[in-house]
Amino acid sequence: MFDPLYEEIVTNTSDLMVYMVRHVYLELVLPLSIFVAVMLTLFVDWSCIPISSIECERGLSLEKIKKQLLE
Repeated sequence: MFDPLYEEIVTNTSDLMVYMVRHVYLELVLPLSIFVAVMLTLFVDWSCIPISSIECERGLSLEKIKKQLLE
């Protein structure tokens, strides 16, 4: 079997297992974990995290940034 992504020939079962694990990770696990991280960043209620008054005056709050992104 020929692996077009890495341009290698898969000749035995150990190569086949490495091929399957590599492709499952690169094509399924990695993109799914990035997607979940982005969704958690956008949709988790981050207002429960205490912020000092200095940090509040310094810039936009997370709530305002989320509202600007979703508008």
